[in-house]
Amino acid sequence: MHMNLRSFFEFSNTEAAAVLIVVIIIVITFSLNVSLSNRNNDISFTKNDSLVLLFEKMQNELKELDNKSHIALAASNKVADIVDENGNDNRLTDQPPKKRQRYAEYIKQEKLSTSESISLNKSDTVDWKKVPGIGSSYAKRIVKYRALLGGYNSVEQLKEVYGFTDELYNKILPYIKADDHVAKLDINKLEFKEILSHPYIDYDQTKAIVNLRRRKGRIESVEELGMLEEFTSEDINRITPYIAF
Repeated sequence: MHMNLRSFFEFSNTEAAAVLIVVIIIVITFSLNVSLSNRNNDISFTKNDSLVLLFEKMQNELKELDNKSHIALAASNKVADIVDENGNDNRLTDQPPKKRQRYAEYIKQEKLSTSESISLNKSDTVDWKKVPGIGSSYAKRIVKYRALLGGYNSVEQLKEVYGFTDELYNKILPYIKADDHVAKLDINKLEFKEILSHPYIDYDQTKAIVNLRRRKGRIESVEELGMLEEFTSEDINRITPYIAF
């Protein structure tokens, strides 16, 4: 059968309508695919943007932690640079000879020389810290205990300060000058709590003093206290410098 090209492309009305419908379906399908594809890309990009922001946030937090670690390490190194594991001051050993000498002289000025001394009862914590072997803690304890006593009657009373050893006492002894600046307790006038506040007088002894005062009207001498069973001869010797009548 012979068919020319023209007859091949000739459609009936029904065939033409069918072809048109097929073309329209193809166009609509293609358009939908493109639209859905664009939407998927937008969603994907949105998700990717969120991940990027989250990743950047994590990076910033890690950088901040890293910076803090470096700061802590630098502080630790700074301390290590100043004092080595043996407690030696590296600011001396790491400096040039001339600068080391000047710094050594400055450090030396912070402590008393062998020819210098401080007053036992008139020195404050700043003065006490100048004594070789005495730091801030001991200086505060010395001054606090002195206030409770009303003053040190003798240098040897420093041994009663918490933490004091014989070795430390012997070390600081050449730098301490004794004085008689001691406050006395008028046991005929002071209230119960005021007498009890003294480190050398306990509750039972305070009660005995107050009772004796009530019976006699007035205590005349330390010997009268020595007759009370609450006081030993050692107690009397300790409180005598602090008692007034």
